[in-house]
Amino acid sequence: MDLEIKRFFLPLILVLSGLAQAQSKEALQKDISDDLSYKHITYGIETKKSQISIYQIEFKDCVMSYPVFIKKENKTERYTVRILLSGIDKITMARSENGYNVINFTTGGKSIIREYPDGTLLHEVKQSIPLKTSNPKALESFKQLKAACGGKPK
Repeated sequence: MDLEIKRFFLPLILVLSGLAQAQSKEALQKDISDDLSYKHITYGIETKKSQISIYQIEFKDCVMSYPVFIKKENKTERYTVRILLSGIDKITMARSENGYNVINFTTGGKSIIREYPDGTLLHEVKQSIPLKTSNPKALESFKQLKAACGGKPK
């Protein structure tokens, strides 16, 4: 009888823990998306004003993607960033050279891609998400999500 109970409950516990992890991964993705989407950061380089806009951050199979628009004077650069979270080596928060806060993603592999509208793909070693203010909660959420996606915590 005792063995039958173990045979029943052990798989049930494993399934439920897997569901809890999946739910927490989805909750982290939603928190990050809600917190960091639709940001428009204006900064000045010398006397010229520029703006970076991050629109909807989306997640699919532990790949984060978001469109970026960088407006400098009368030109706008557009591209989509795709980041495979499990391949990221380091996630940090810092202040950019232009004076705004950023979350930096660093990889030694090919886990960060910039995709331009003409189909050009560029592999990046580092990618930054601009923040309006310092956001330790977002940094911690990214680290937890990376761990949930199978990335090694660092």
